[in-house]
Amino acid sequence: MARYPSVDDLLERAAAQAGWADFGPGDFRDGLAVLIASLERDGDLDPRCDAGVVEDLVRRLVNRLEVERWYVEHPETEDVTVRGPVDIHGLPRTGTTALADMLSLDPQFRCLRGWEQARPVPPPTLDGEATDPRRVEALADQASRSAEQAAMHIYEVDATMEDTELLGMAFHGQQMTLPVPGYRRWWRHSDLGPTYQYHRRVVKLLGSTRPPDLWLFKAPHHKFHLGALAAAYPDARFVMTHRDPAKVVPSYTSLVSTIFPPAAGERDLRALGAEVCEHLREGMERAILERSQLGEERFLDVAHRELVSDPKGTVRRIYDWLGLDLTDAVEETILTWEQEHHMGAAGTHRYTAEQYGLSVDRIRSDYDFYIRHFDVALED
Repeated sequence: MARYPSVDDLLERAAAQAGWADFGPGDFRDGLAVLIASLERDGDLDPRCDAGVVEDLVRRLVNRLEVERWYVEHPETEDVTVRGPVDIHGLPRTGTTALADMLSLDPQFRCLRGWEQARPVPPPTLDGEATDPRRVEALADQASRSAEQAAMHIYEVDATMEDTELLGMAFHGQQMTLPVPGYRRWWRHSDLGPTYQYHRRVVKLLGSTRPPDLWLFKAPHHKFHLGALAAAYPDARFVMTHRDPAKVVPSYTSLVSTIFPPAAGERDLRALGAEVCEHLREGMERAILERSQLGEERFLDVAHRELVSDPKGTVRRIYDWLGLDLTDAVEETILTWEQEHHMGAAGTHRYTAEQYGLSVDRIRSDYDFYIRHFDVALED
């Protein structure tokens, strides 16, 4: 007997809840089917988590239905302008979040916030978003974060963040929130062309009632499918962050292990470490290849050590490369934020590579191609 509902069952539940039947374009059914199969085959979840997992799947399907209804009722949304984006990506734990949070303080950027992604309809308005119930709930979630969570990862409600929900609505997301390695193997080699076209459809909706139209994206997982993203956003320019993979891989494995819902028994952290190491390595191999195809002039590289030691100079270099104006007021706001949120300000994220069956030497050997290609500095 199947543990999780079928694709058809989930679609029926969502349509009944939304009172709408058009799920919109794209190949989302394929991704949903693979995800459910991977949950059945690979998942180690405590059965008490199942209802929440299914609820999330239905919520994303309902979001798709509401997006299509919005387009029918507001056809002018098709003509909304999307400029950019400036896209921050790279290996995770390399400063992508800190850099994105700093640039998000500049009002000339339109940020892709987590709270509007989780329920994109109705799109927010500039005048009403301060008291938008979705944002108010996100603020409450931020206030309830533990000290350990704060030390692991910065979370700013109004900053741009990973497009987990938008890609999740297409069921072609990285899905590092569930123990589904089979799904991730499929995703790494999937064609995300239709996914990023759908991504742009939702971005247009979100921007239709809330300026400006110059978008700022941040998602380390974009490195896996840069060509597909650039096809949907032809004017995109990319800022890629870098750090010693011996620091990156164990840190990210530790973070992921806390994001997954509880397991039915003891989770195999060594298997998780091996999967994360392989996953990120394949992503970087793909990124190097697709960068060369898109044109290196569209990419700016930023070292983690540079961002930490000279945030002011780093930010100025990025603005100069983008040809954007960095006002004195915005620069001061950014530097004040950095001083309050510098590395270690919220505590220390403690982990070891050995916890996850990894070693510094093995990681650096596996990522030697990356270290040499970008002249990545090794850390103690």
